[in-house]
Amino acid sequence: MAIAVVYRKVFGRTVMEATLLNGAVATGTGEWIDVSGFHEFTIDISGIIAATVDIRCSNDPTRPADATDGRQIQAVTSDASVVIVFPVHWLKARVSGYTSGTIYAYLYGNAPQ
Repeated sequence: MAIAVVYRKVFGRTVMEATLLNGAVATGTGEWIDVSGFHEFTIDISGIIAATVDIRCSNDPTRPADATDGRQIQAVTSDASVVIVFPVHWLKARVSGYTSGTIYAYLYGNAPQ
């Protein structure tokens, strides 16, 4: 479940695109990504047939260990888009329950100016 992060310019703004889950087919802890300073961002989750994906956050000053769960923002049990409109420092998606599906989670957000 390695995270891929890309920064690119769109209409003069820097946009962050990150792959949080890439074809997950089992439970897993996910990996933390630094989203400190980002404005509103969206996480698109797809491929859920019978599974639960937790969106987790932490405001610890240093990157938590991936095995650390932090606090839950939302549990998702079907394909969805989750919009985060409050500041957090660290974010991850974790598959907490799995029966079937091939799960993807992508984060899109505007970097601070």
